[in-house]
Amino acid sequence: MSDNTPSTGTTVHCDVLIVGAGFSGVSMLYRLRKLGLNTKIFESGDDFGGVWYWNRYPGARVDSEWPYYQLNIPEVYRGWEFAERFPGHEEIRSYFAHVDKVLGLRKDVQFNAHVIDAQWHDGTWTVKTDQGHVAQAKYLILCSGLLHRRHVPDFPGLSSFRGKIHHTGFYPEDLSAKGKKVALIGAGATAVQVTQELAKEADQLTIFMRRPSLCLPMGQRPIGALEQKGWKTYFASLFNEGRRSRTGFPGGGQECGVFDVSDEERERVFEELWSRGGFNYMLANYNDLLLDKASNQKVYEFWARKIRQRMKDPRKRDLMAPIEAPYHIGTKRSPLEQDYYECIDRDNVDIINMNDEPLKTFNAQAPTALSNGPTIIEMQCDFVASAIEKLEKAGAKSVEPTREAEDGWDHMIDEMNKHTLFPLTNSWWTGANIPGKKVQIVSHIGGIEMYEGQCRETLQDWKGFNVVY
Repeated sequence: MSDNTPSTGTTVHCDVLIVGAGFSGVSMLYRLRKLGLNTKIFESGDDFGGVWYWNRYPGARVDSEWPYYQLNIPEVYRGWEFAERFPGHEEIRSYFAHVDKVLGLRKDVQFNAHVIDAQWHDGTWTVKTDQGHVAQAKYLILCSGLLHRRHVPDFPGLSSFRGKIHHTGFYPEDLSAKGKKVALIGAGATAVQVTQELAKEADQLTIFMRRPSLCLPMGQRPIGALEQKGWKTYFASLFNEGRRSRTGFPGGGQECGVFDVSDEERERVFEELWSRGGFNYMLANYNDLLLDKASNQKVYEFWARKIRQRMKDPRKRDLMAPIEAPYHIGTKRSPLEQDYYECIDRDNVDIINMNDEPLKTFNAQAPTALSNGPTIIEMQCDFVASAIEKLEKAGAKSVEPTREAEDGWDHMIDEMNKHTLFPLTNSWWTGANIPGKKVQIVSHIGGIEMYEGQCRETLQDWKGFNVVY
């Protein structure tokens, strides 16, 4: 089924059709096969990987550590070794090739199949692609991801700009910035990774930003064979602990607040968490970090001191790590960096603060433009597989959440978040980056174990769902 030719007009009949062949789609296919269900995938790209098939911009890499950013499938992880603590996009695609080889996935996947229509009628989904493929299935599972659609801001003059414009979501692998002047729009996680590469290649890199990212030290390093062998002994327990954690990473934070300890003890903890690298400075910090403004300010002050020590240019230092926090640290994604601030400090890199100098138009004189995923994914895939298994045993025709249940879930999420600092910061976490989109926090912050428990509870008696038999 994996050939990339247009459809011959034959309709594929299956029990389950999955859209997307990234972590979610692959995990779902693996589980549904074990239930004996005839399952197929439509994937718009021409290989596995999902977002990691498309993400090929310079510096693209994961920000979850190597033991956790993989599928909890023993036959897969026993034969695979990652080279770095935080794998790059090339290595993630190699990992997917390994998963395909071990599990024999390709036979059930139609690549270059971009879904354009899905209709439900009399207990059957009919799904069509832009290449003319048609599939009919009892169950349709959308594993297309929450960040699969690129957003291009509606800048005046963009369509008439005569320079070259590239979006990081579809970055040409052979593109070279050597000897060129490059403008980078934005300073979020992707921009941080791109900056660390383009700053060393372009003649001039100009970054247009509204607010700086409050980056954390990645702590990147190679992973040796002996270290990997030792860790694999504990993989099963590590993955299980991740499922019982709040964030998908084993371990927890401090069990007290920022001001419950002495200044000396607080500084010691901050230094220790900082030295660990990764997200430890956020995830293992004091328990009122995102609940109390004064506590959050202390966490920010340490962060700013660490970053400001690394920068020589006073103007850039004040823009990237201002004395006064631009927003509450931790309420926007904190990207991981290796030498981001040193790159910003380079003579060939300039920062334009769009709050002071708003970007009004593109014209001919403008510069040339531009919780741990697998853990929550596997929890959701297990839930969906269990739901399908129960529906199959009962001979059910359809299941649909009630409006009351949807409203109740929204209310619960709002109640959880209103006691935190999250609502005080606009970000893509709240949908504020998309014009016209409702600004709302939809993430469940009660932890993975609580989230899974609430989902599993509905399977007992289908509370909150209408089931048709």
